[in-house]
Amino acid sequence: MNSKRILTLAILASLNLTACGENQEDIAKAPVVEVHNGYNATLAEGIQFSEKPDYPAFIKSVAGMSGFETIGRWTEGKEVNFVFTQNLPTKFTLDLEFAAAFGPDVGKVVKIQSGDWENQFVASDQPKKVTFIIETTTPADNIKFIVPYPISPADLGTGTDPREVGIMFKRLSITSDEIPKVVPTVIPSVPVIVPAQTAAPAPVAKIAPEKPVDVKTAPAKKAPKHKKTVKATETSSLAK
Repeated sequence: MNSKRILTLAILASLNLTACGENQEDIAKAPVVEVHNGYNATLAEGIQFSEKPDYPAFIKSVAGMSGFETIGRWTEGKEVNFVFTQNLPTKFTLDLEFAAAFGPDVGKVVKIQSGDWENQFVASDQPKKVTFIIETTTPADNIKFIVPYPISPADLGTGTDPREVGIMFKRLSITSDEIPKVVPTVIPSVPVIVPAQTAAPAPVAKIAPEKPVDVKTAPAKKAPKHKKTVKATETSSLAK
């Protein structure tokens, strides 16, 4: 009886441990971020991890990435998956820019997958740029990264941050001849024809009509009549 009871308790304990382990794995996974109202950007401009707090509108969802920081975004957990709103071309150039990797991931191989294409690069303790020519047999809508040894600063004893980080992204961009280039539409300017201004006619001076002068005929003055004066002559005394 005692042996059966001990066996039952052992089975229950193992089930509890398994359940706890599953819960811990679920907690360790970074949440999937659904992108809504992303900022406007082309694939060539890419994801600007250290400059924009959000994701561009061409990204549908992101899994395995931590929050925005001014120096970039850390990967969180072993798997990072960028899902695009549309299928990527079957051949394109992938440009990656990273800050320094963290802890045991320095010097380790990070795998990249897109559809049936796969490649890898070595994480560095210095900022690093990597370029890949990706060719797939069928179009894929995602790019996945496998981080070998994610670990938290708390577990490593270098801090209290509980996030299991690995490498820090600064930029991810895509260029391809299959992607139509957006050429800005130039609206030709229509010359505005301003009609020539005709000179305004000089104002005509209005001359007021002369008022008729009322000339009254003055009566002619009569010349004064001269009276003839007859001087009396003295009678000479000699003439007798």
